[in-house]
Amino acid sequence: MRLVVSSALLGVLSAFFGWAMYWAVSSYQEVTYQMPGTVTTLTFGIGPRGDEAEDPAVVADELRDFVTEHSLALVIASDGERAPQFLVADPEGVVPWYSPAHSNDGEPPEENRGAYVFEGTYSQQQWQRGESPALVPEGVEVVGAMPSPEGAGDLQFARPLGNYRLPPGEYVVNTDDPGELAELRGIVNRAGFGDHSAKSMPLGQYLTTDPLVGVTGGLLGAGLLAAVLCWTLGVRDRAAEFVVRARHGATHARLVRQVWPRGLPFQVLGVVSGVALSGVLIALVGLQPLTRIECLVLGAGAAGGLLLAAVAWLLATALGTRTRNEVDRAG
Repeated sequence: MRLVVSSALLGVLSAFFGWAMYWAVSSYQEVTYQMPGTVTTLTFGIGPRGDEAEDPAVVADELRDFVTEHSLALVIASDGERAPQFLVADPEGVVPWYSPAHSNDGEPPEENRGAYVFEGTYSQQQWQRGESPALVPEGVEVVGAMPSPEGAGDLQFARPLGNYRLPPGEYVVNTDDPGELAELRGIVNRAGFGDHSAKSMPLGQYLTTDPLVGVTGGLLGAGLLAAVLCWTLGVRDRAAEFVVRARHGATHARLVRQVWPRGLPFQVLGVVSGVALSGVLIALVGLQPLTRIECLVLGAGAAGGLLLAAVAWLLATALGTRTRNEVDRAG
């Protein structure tokens, strides 16, 4: 019974660590707009020499050519004072949520200025009623609708980067190469913008600095140590039996092989019960059934919990089955 209860608690901790990892990855996808690779976010605002900006069409064309030449992807999220839009340059098709069809005349998306409103937004509702969306600039034709990406917030639509004025805001690009970033800055600076901030963080670093991942990981580590101690003491309760077996020729390895497998079914029962309990709690808090991805997270938590519990039980068995003679010889 002790093994089942402690394994269940370990299963709960393992599941919560899995949830923390899932939420951290989702948060990372929001700030990077689901772009692959190492992503850098550059924030630009109106610079001190904004009145000396070069021709907006020339600068935008140069920026688009730069992205194409280096096989990059660029997502520009305008600030709150301009049209609520994304400008996207994705020549390699790596941005998962942005996949507009070619225009009717065969031109690729980058060659037209058509906008795609996000599903469920006010602009889409106006467009479906046959009205011109009030938040879409005049002269920009709405040619379709698409699901909004993670982290879109109040932005209403996306359109290809074309030969029109660049907006201030966040410029998210899938590179951290200093040379490429310097060239991109130079192009955008010529549009009259100044650098406000730059941030590049790989997924691994983002996960290690996430506070929830750190807390749940620490609790899981502490739970493993407590489980090893508890299980070792439980196995040590049979010390007299192990001494008798050792005197009749049983080796330490043989004792471990006999004791360890017998505890695994109880661990499976406990860990699975703990993971299932965490799933029920999450569903109750969210007031909705778990999605397919969330069920996969639970499955990963159960698999990880079973692996950790099995290793911890093996260590506890190895420590608990050592007889006094073996301890004396080791000393």
